[in-house]
Amino acid sequence: MLKILRPLPIAAFFLGLLFTGCQNELPLTQKTDDTPLDVVNSPLRELQLKVMVEVLSLAKEPQFRQFVLEECLKQKHGDYNVYIIDIISNYKDQEKYKASMQRLQTLVKQIKPLVHNNEPLIFYPRAETIEENMVENPTARVSDVVTSEPLAVLQADAITAGADAGGRTSSGYLPDTPPLALNGYMVQSPHSGVWFFVQKVDEDYAWENDVFVIGTDENVEQYGARTNGGAEYAGIIQVTDLNAIEHWTSGKLEFKVIIRNASNVEISNRDFGKLKRKNFRNQVWHEIGHSAGNWNTSNWGNYTIENWWERDGGGTSSTTVSVPSSNGLPAISYTVNHGADDNNFGLSMVQFTDPATQVYQISFMNFKRRF
Repeated sequence: MLKILRPLPIAAFFLGLLFTGCQNELPLTQKTDDTPLDVVNSPLRELQLKVMVEVLSLAKEPQFRQFVLEECLKQKHGDYNVYIIDIISNYKDQEKYKASMQRLQTLVKQIKPLVHNNEPLIFYPRAETIEENMVENPTARVSDVVTSEPLAVLQADAITAGADAGGRTSSGYLPDTPPLALNGYMVQSPHSGVWFFVQKVDEDYAWENDVFVIGTDENVEQYGARTNGGAEYAGIIQVTDLNAIEHWTSGKLEFKVIIRNASNVEISNRDFGKLKRKNFRNQVWHEIGHSAGNWNTSNWGNYTIENWWERDGGGTSSTTVSVPSSNGLPAISYTVNHGADDNNFGLSMVQFTDPATQVYQISFMNFKRRF
């Protein structure tokens, strides 16, 4: 059973923290009590505290909270989060937000070199709970979801990893693992710069209540590179227009992928059967799961062609798929036997040297590879 954590008393004295580095920055002040803080005194930690105060100030407005919810439900980056740069892009041209967006833009530039160039973000755990509830209630609308002014916690990895940027924990050592319950903060008033501890926040609480996690994208595949002969996985897709692929009145989706090597030899042809629509709602990335084989360049060459179809049956038919020559590569064509009502969503070239983060765009959907 979920236990609601009660706010702890807030003391009446202030601990001033002076931060530097942002033009026209807020004079940040922390109102606290004598409870030990899970603070690493590092450049990274201080910068993320600044982001936290800006976000909490914006989050006093219901329309901002709705924007964060809608963006997190899209799972553009594979999780229930929104990049700070996306917030800046959405609000930078609105006069009342210009100063805050300028401060956030400066903070993003300062943070990225400290976190291997990964993007600062807001992670919103409750978005997953909201999405699950909406799947169970098909008539539910995102606009009807009520959100409250959130607490903010700093990503646990930032608490410890901050020491890599010259920081130390308040007790003078780096713990092996972060605590399960982290400090939750709010701000006193919009853009006042005064932030204060409210209560401890654990995982159960965050999934059921409004909590914004201020952190950075893990992006574990950013520096990934293929190795010759290594395993290659396909079947990782994002549907950008669900009804264009299959109207909801037709039920489940039936995908098929065809992969050919640089010599125009078919190396994979798989029908994935019937797949639930909920797996692809709100442009969520979904890994169906498909081992394409091991990419040995002496057999596959330096690129493959990945072609996606949606199967709707009908009589027997065939289509010749042509790939024009480009960048010095020869033109190829091949024939696909399929149902007369099946739809070809297009194809894209996947090169051996492409990074693991590469997204390939075709009609109504995107796909990725994993290796």
